[in-house]
Amino acid sequence: MNVNTAANILLIAAAVIWILARQVNAAPIKSRLLVLAPLLMGYFGIKDTPVSTWKSGADLAFILVGALVSIGLGLWRGGTIRVWRESDGVWWRAGSRSTLYLWGAMLAVRAALAAVADSTGHKAADGLGPILFSLALSFAAQNAVIATHMTGASTPATPSQPPTYPASSGFPQQPTYRGPSDFQQQADPRHERHEQRRADRRARRAQRWDR
Repeated sequence: MNVNTAANILLIAAAVIWILARQVNAAPIKSRLLVLAPLLMGYFGIKDTPVSTWKSGADLAFILVGALVSIGLGLWRGGTIRVWRESDGVWWRAGSRSTLYLWGAMLAVRAALAAVADSTGHKAADGLGPILFSLALSFAAQNAVIATHMTGASTPATPSQPPTYPASSGFPQQPTYRGPSDFQQQADPRHERHEQRRADRRARRAQRWDR
């Protein structure tokens, strides 16, 4: 294993860990990143793929298989991500166990493609460039589903109306809701800090106005 290969493996491993952490934790949705992130990833994926790879029929076949699987899993994964809007109008999303399982399936497929490509002498077809390109397509498909959920939602999810999903969806089921205190105990800490900062800013503006 040469230095470049080792560096690529470490880079991909770090990216996977970061992606998984971001996927399962609740976080505000930034609409521009739904589009920009896949575009940038796809650009660097194409740029880092050797020109000779695009001219080889066998290499293109490997890339095509990886792309189709990535798109399919991305669409499926998008359906496992919970999307809701808070009373202040901010959209949030959070993954579930099913999201992690589908990422595991994605990694398994990539490992299988890498083994086949290496054994048949088409290692370049599963290098860093094709992997980034494949991930870009997967994220684009996933984000398209998230955007569809945002467009189709008609009412915000407020403390009196937490989002619910069927048992087959893979999301943890909501316990019996007894009052605002129950919802506050289940709220994501980062969301609580976000709301506290908003309250502090309002308080400071009120103090300046009183002066």
